[in-house]
Amino acid sequence: MGGNQKKALVLIIKNAIDAIELPMDRVIALDDDIEAVHQYRVKIRQLRSLIAFFKPRLDKELADEINRRLKEMASIFSYVRELDVLYQRWLTVSDDQQPQDHDFGIALMRAKQQARIEAYSRFRPTQTKSDLNWIKQKSEDLFINDKKLKEYIGKRMNQWLKSIRKDIKKLDIKDYPAMHELRIQIKRLRYALTLLTDLADESMSEKIKPSKLWAEQLGVICDYQRNKEILNELFIRDVEPKFKLLKSLKKEVEEIMKQLEETKL
Repeated sequence: MGGNQKKALVLIIKNAIDAIELPMDRVIALDDDIEAVHQYRVKIRQLRSLIAFFKPRLDKELADEINRRLKEMASIFSYVRELDVLYQRWLTVSDDQQPQDHDFGIALMRAKQQARIEAYSRFRPTQTKSDLNWIKQKSEDLFINDKKLKEYIGKRMNQWLKSIRKDIKKLDIKDYPAMHELRIQIKRLRYALTLLTDLADESMSEKIKPSKLWAEQLGVICDYQRNKEILNELFIRDVEPKFKLLKSLKKEVEEIMKQLEETKL
């Protein structure tokens, strides 16, 4: 039974790699749709989450090397994604009839384009595809313990969920590093579950719904902090459009903070 489950998991890993290649081909083709970069990064995070989920059962050295390569792939486009999202937000609050808004939007667009140029200068499609093929080959050697894998999946998910709930209860909503780490934990569980739907307990999707809401709320707060850093780096002078964008982001954060204080798992 364990051997069949191991084969199923190796197949899941290989399918996850194939899922990375689909948006990657769009990225290689210089697709301007911001979803191409986003989905490329999401699919990489899903596979990284799966590796983290099974880490106690994996060859540590091999798992660490796979994770390192995947992290490097995704990180190339991190800043691009941040500016894509920030620019989309700006479009919801800007008034292009206002000269300052118009100029600010152009400057933000240029920063976005420059970030993309710099990312592509570091992006190596041939090497990336070679790394993905290597990971696919090595997936056969990853598991050093394949006993009772189905039971392991249920137990591991419940352990992660218990840890998340514990961290939520003691969370200081002014501790941004802690919020960021908690958000990562929740997303990691969600991503792993996405790839393990056929092997996980059906009730798990319902169990993690409340924590999914927390991840979304924490994301708004953490993104606000990061967006402030980006805007202060790009626009040293405190111009009115910058305040307008920050005010819009801050208003959403204040609403979320109020919700977090009332939310209970």
